Amino acid sequence: MGYASKEERILMSKESEGFRGIYPILATCFSEDGSIDYASQERLIEFCIDCGVHGLVTLANASEGHLLSERERQELLSYVIKRVDGRVPVIVTVNHPSGVVLGESASFAAQEGASAVMAMPPFFGRWRGGLAEVSRHFEMLDESVEIPIVLQDHVLSDIQLSVDYLVKLSGRLRNLKYIKLESGNIIHKARSLGSAIGNSLDGVFGGNSGIFLPEEIEAGCCGTMPACYMPDVFRKTWDLIAEGKTEEAISFFTPFSRLAAYEKEVCNRCIWKKLLVERGVISSDTVREPVPSFATAWQKAQLKRVAEQAGLFRLSID
Repeated sequence: MGYASKEERILMSKESEGFRGIYPILATCFSEDGSIDYASQERLIEFCIDCGVHGLVTLANASEGHLLSERERQELLSYVIKRVDGRVPVIVTVNHPSGVVLGESASFAAQEGASAVMAMPPFFGRWRGGLAEVSRHFEMLDESVEIPIVLQDHVLSDIQLSVDYLVKLSGRLRNLKYIKLESGNIIHKARSLGSAIGNSLDGVFGGNSGIFLPEEIEAGCCGTMPACYMPDVFRKTWDLIAEGKTEEAISFFTPFSRLAAYEKEVCNRCIWKKLLVERGVISSDTVREPVPSFATAWQKAQLKRVAEQAGLFRLSID
């Protein structure tokens, strides 16, 4: 597809006014013994960059970041940033219910060279922070870094954040520049946040596995953060829309949208790593213990069949 060289990518990253495009969430690659497989991690990073991604995300929910030890998290984020070497921006997830630990994690990520940090509102088990606590949580994060913050509005936190609240919060915090939407009607919410774009916010990212990427873009999203098993599909769809070929983009993307929906609703908890094995990118589809009960050979076979029906293993994107 004529993607930019490493030197051109670094220049664009430095000169770009904000983050836009396809930002896949890197899986954490494990060996069968449960240790991090850095050889596979390297191949995954290179696969994504070769597919033309605009940026990468690490330590997120889809990275199993919450299942890593603090030592593993720090070592992995340092490795990812060093391996990417400025070719694309790297956003690091720093979720923690404690504002103190949140700030420390964000500061470490920034020192290592993260382009931005991402966090959800504070919650733990059945405990949920109120809006005052959410505000203080992000104030502490804002005070700890000088890089952009992405607030992840995720259904997992079970905290309702209105458009009005998000706009006002971004107006008060100098580094809160992006919202990632994964709660409620994200299409409607993206359009409603549109008035803040260019003012207190630099952009809104779609989530939810990128199932409705064309519609997210139409609603004003600056990009999406899907899983990392088909970055080439997302990049081609993005480019077609950018070229004004929306109908062609939708026609191309529709079968993969079904695959993304299956991944999100049926094969979450990173069972979709099976597809990266099938594509020859990583060595093992091992997930961090305890393994979900639905991660059976039958389930993986059905996932593979849905991917085959979408055409994932026949891709030849010029």
